[in-house]
Order: sequence, then structure tokens, then C-alpha cells
Amino acid sequence: DIEREMLLVGATAIEDKLQDCVGETISELMRAGIRVWVLTGDKIETAINIGFSCKLLNENQERLIIEGSNLEEVRNALVKAAQRQEEVRREKREMAMVISGEALIHAMKDSAVASFIVDIGENCKAVVACRVSPKQKQEVVTLVREQRPEMITLAIGDGANDVNMIIAAHVGVGIKGVEGQQAARAADYSFGEFKHLRRLVLLHGRESYRRNTELILYNFYKNMLLVLPQFWFGFINGFSAQVIYDQFVFQFFNVFYASLPIVLFAVLDEEAPPEILLHDVKAYEVGQRDKLFNLTRYWQQLGIGGLQAIGVAFFGFYGMEMNFAYQNGEVTHYWISGLVAFTACVLIANLKIFLFTNSFNVVSVSAILLSVVVYFFTIYIFNLVEELDLKGFFTEMALSPMFYVATLLLIGATTFIDLGFTRWGYFDDKMELAERVSAEPVSYTHLTLPTIYSV
Repeated sequence: DIEREMLLVGATAIEDKLQDCVGETISELMRAGIRVWVLTGDKIETAINIGFSCKLLNENQERLIIEGSNLEEVRNALVKAAQRQEEVRREKREMAMVISGEALIHAMKDSAVASFIVDIGENCKAVVACRVSPKQKQEVVTLVREQRPEMITLAIGDGANDVNMIIAAHVGVGIKGVEGQQAARAADYSFGEFKHLRRLVLLHGRESYRRNTELILYNFYKNMLLVLPQFWFGFINGFSAQVIYDQFVFQFFNVFYASLPIVLFAVLDEEAPPEILLHDVKAYEVGQRDKLFNLTRYWQQLGIGGLQAIGVAFFGFYGMEMNFAYQNGEVTHYWISGLVAFTACVLIANLKIFLFTNSFNVVSVSAILLSVVVYFFTIYIFNLVEELDLKGFFTEMALSPMFYVATLLLIGATTFIDLGFTRWGYFDDKMELAERVSAEPVSYTHLTLPTIYSV
């Protein structure tokens, strides 16, 4: 009633269209087993058309439409959708759920009905929520996180109305576009085009998960390897509280001798070329199925470290102090036995990184060698300091042939334990990846190499 007898002089608008490769990106993410939920402010008919244009929906899918003007209607619509879902599942067809914003408003009032939405949506290939407000976008993300705490949510948006949703998700991604920078500033990651999401998730996300998994498990392992020999040595010394290591070198272990190689591994290692990981979406399943980070692998690494610690403690002691190490019949000093055990820990810990490294380069190999060189350099310096317990013992150890024999045997035996527990599964995974790649050759021409900006 207010806008009467007005003359339209002109109008401005922002073109709202899909970016390049949106459909291909969503298709690849869905092929990798990722469930895609689209939360939009458009009406149902428009949202369905957008779903078809971005390859989220297709004609072969059964669309479950959820609408209702009150809670009872929404509940009945969900019950019918669940019944239809069972029928479609027996027919082995894909399903997609389309729900209106009004239905969401009523559903959120009842936790049981809201949970029902998640149950149905979990069994659908795609979910489209229409006419939703910024607050409702946040509520949907929060609902999924609460109902399925084991799942990881990622929210991506390009406008200020997506900020709440981006903040509510585990991982927030903002697209810097014509609708401003609010989403980009609130996100964990930001880039210019939607198609870069494919590389962020299938490559960087997958590789970050793998590398951080190895980093965490390795830190548990190496500390078991270092600390447990002192426990086992208690059975030898009658639990007299005598330590087996010199305290100076012991404090340097996690600072200088076994730190840099694993950090560089977590930054630089690549299991396969990026083109292969982007093409072979099955490789993304290692994170979805918790193949790399689980209780089995955790206890496995603790067990390996524990077994190797037994060898380090007893072999180091009985191999040196309890045997004649010199031609004149004299046995070696107590500190030399401890130094042999500690030397074995340093060498084994650095050698293990070679076992699970996939891509070797000058930096990673140099870091491992540098850690070993730094170790021998520091104990040589301690060997020269009059006030330290290790005074003169490095020279004595280096002149003992038994030191070299004991160290080589100890490293060989403990490494064989590690290989026996972990390496067979590693080779099986490599062969499976190679078979998938050879069966479906990679096309390198269509792959983009965007830069991901972290904010």
C-alpha cells in the first residue's frame, strides 16, 4: 500500500549464478562418500532446479518432500517419508530429501522430530533445505553435530548470512566473492572459487589426517621406546632408583635427537602424487573409516615400543656390562651400557621414520642424518667435559668392537619387530591403490592446482 503511484527509474542487482565446476566438485565429493546438504533461502522449486544444475539431484533419485504448517503435519510427513524410504531402499535406488524452512521451524521445537530429520537425511544421497534463515542454517549444523557426534561437519558459504553456519561447523570455509568478505573472515579456510573445495578436502584434508596420525602415534611410540628401558632396568638393579641414562642426553632426546625428522614428515610427506589422490576418491576412505587412527593402531605402536624397549634394556646391559668387552678381560663401565642403550634408542627412533615415509627428499633425509650427527657430536662434547659423568666414556665406547656388534644386532632385531607388525598392511594398501589407478588411468588435463589460503 505504501508503494503507490511511483515511477520506476531503474534497478540494480547482483547476478546470482553458479561458479565454474560446481557440479563436478559436488559430484566428486559425493563419489568420495561425503553427504552434501544444501541450505538455501530459495523456494522449493528454485532449490530443486539448482540441485539439478549442480548435479546434486538427478532424475533417478526418489525425492522425499517434507512440508508442513504445524508440528503434527511435519511429523506425519516425516513418517511417510521414512516408510517410502524403506521401499526405495529395497529397490536399491538413491534418495534425496527436500525440506522447507517452515517445516524446520516446527521440527526444531521437538527434539524427537528434529532427530527424525537427521535419521532420514543420513540415508539420503543429498538433502536440500529451502527458505531457511541464517539462524536455521546454524541450527541444522548444530543438530547434525549433536545427533551424530562421530561425524565431522564442513560448512561452506559466501555471504554474511552464512557466517553463523560456518562458525557452527567443525570446519568452516568461506568463498571470497561479490557478496563481501564476512564469510571469508569467519572461516577456517578461504578461497575464491567453489571448485577449490575438492582439492582442500580430497587432497589436503586427507593428507593432513594421515600425516598428523603418524605424528601422534610416533610420539607415543618413541616415548615408550625411551622411557620403558629404565623400568625394565629396575629388575636388574634391584629397583635401587639408579637410572640407566645420563640425564643430560636424556633431556636432549625429544629436543634435538628425535624431533626435527617427524616434524618435516608431517609437513612434506606425500603418499601419492596429488593428481592420483584427487582422481582416486576411494583413497579418502582411510579417514572416514578410521583406518589410520584407532585404538588398534594406538595399542600396536605402544606394543612395538614396549617390545623394543625390552630389547634395548636387557640386550644393552647383558651385551656390554655382563660380557667381556676388552681383550684384557675387563668389562665395560656401567655408563657405557646405558650409553649403548640410549644410542640404540636414538638410531631406532630415527630409523622408524624411514619405515613409514612415502616420499623421500633432500630435506627429510638430511633431517634424519642431522639428528644422528647431532647426537654423536653432543656425546663427544660431554666426553670432554671433566665435570660430567660421561667424561671419557664415548672414546672408550667407540674403541670397543662389542659396541658396534651390540648396536647392529639390537637395531636389526627391533626393526624386524616393527616390520613384522606394520609393514605388511602398508604394502597391501599400496598394492590396492596401484590396482585402482591402473584400472582407471588418471587424466591430468582437467585438474586444477589452486592455492588455499588459511585465515
